[in-house]
Amino acid sequence: MLKSLNFKSLEELIDNVVPQSIRIKPQFHLEPATEIGALEQLQTYCDLNKDYKTYIGMGFYNNIIPNSILRNILQNPLWYTPYTPYQAEISQGRMESLFNYQNMITSLTYMQISNSSLLDESTAAAESVGMMINLNKDKKRNKIIVASDMHPQNINLIKTRSYYSK
Repeated sequence: MLKSLNFKSLEELIDNVVPQSIRIKPQFHLEPATEIGALEQLQTYCDLNKDYKTYIGMGFYNNIIPNSILRNILQNPLWYTPYTPYQAEISQGRMESLFNYQNMITSLTYMQISNSSLLDESTAAAESVGMMINLNKDKKRNKIIVASDMHPQNINLIKTRSYYSK
């Protein structure tokens, strides 16, 4: 490629193609140090970071996680590690949490069934709509009410699933 573009080296190609204004200037250099020294040096680099406003939005919010949930679920490896070292499937802890969630929902709503899974949000919403359509005994009443502030991709998937589930 260099030969066909008439460049002698990769550095020469980069010099001619990549503008100076966007090139990364090497600033990160760690000297051999003790663990504490390395951590202090890394902290000085971390202090150079700037906080910017996030524009993720639409369902991603700052949350306060109660310490009991943080300690007993999020920081507890039993919930997210395999049941055995060779097990490729989901961990026993996740299956148990899904089962507990389903039981809680059925207790709170007095419904006979509840869906719980590791599906993404859009797929879970579409599965719920599919379940409602299939369980609907009065085919004349076929309206689904969806909150207007849902993620647009969720609304579109619900529309698609509703259309093809008729």
